[in-house]
Amino acid sequence: MTELDFVLLTVYFLGVSYVLYQIVDSFNDEFTIRLEQDELDQQLEALNVKDTIGVSFRFDNRYEFNKLKQLAIRIQNKSESYPIYVDWDHCVLTNLDGRSRRVARFSSGGTLDAFQNQVFSIIAPKRTLQELISGEDQLSRTGTEGFLEVSKTVIDLNKPDPKKSTEAQRKRYRDFMASKITLEFELHLAIRLVGANTPPTGDRTRIICKLTMIKLDWTAGLPWNPKKPF
Repeated sequence: MTELDFVLLTVYFLGVSYVLYQIVDSFNDEFTIRLEQDELDQQLEALNVKDTIGVSFRFDNRYEFNKLKQLAIRIQNKSESYPIYVDWDHCVLTNLDGRSRRVARFSSGGTLDAFQNQVFSIIAPKRTLQELISGEDQLSRTGTEGFLEVSKTVIDLNKPDPKKSTEAQRKRYRDFMASKITLEFELHLAIRLVGANTPPTGDRTRIICKLTMIKLDWTAGLPWNPKKPF
């Protein structure tokens, strides 16, 4: 092998390695998310409402970093006789740094102004409410009618800007990408419960839903691993 052959072979392997790296990197942006159901059940039991309220979410089995823009929530009224009220204006989503954001609930007609008061929802006995929600800071105005649309993800998983982020935020991103840690955020639901011993408008209680995001191996994004709801 001549010196030129060695150089060409080295360049070839470097090129192949770079292409393989780009392929792996293009699939290395997916995660799964789950509700910490045991913690929620313990909380409902401590509040003595486990037989009255049920909360669940509908998730796909995996998401790309820029795809999770809304949460599909189900709130069940298990009681026989009394309604449950959900005060959306008092519900909040936290981000990775613990900052609270008002929840935005979406109806089929859209919303004109993020600063409008949101109408509370009523869940009749033995019925289930299903809603799509996001954080207020995810919204942006679009079109001549001034309607709002979701333009950002529930949680920002982009690589932090070195000029605008802290070292702790950059380390958190590196550790998450290396699957060393999971990421957590919370949905705080403001629920009003009505009963024989409550005011007509009910007593408000706060239910905290902890959601955990887990970085998936790059192989999860291969075409033969379909996304499925669960």
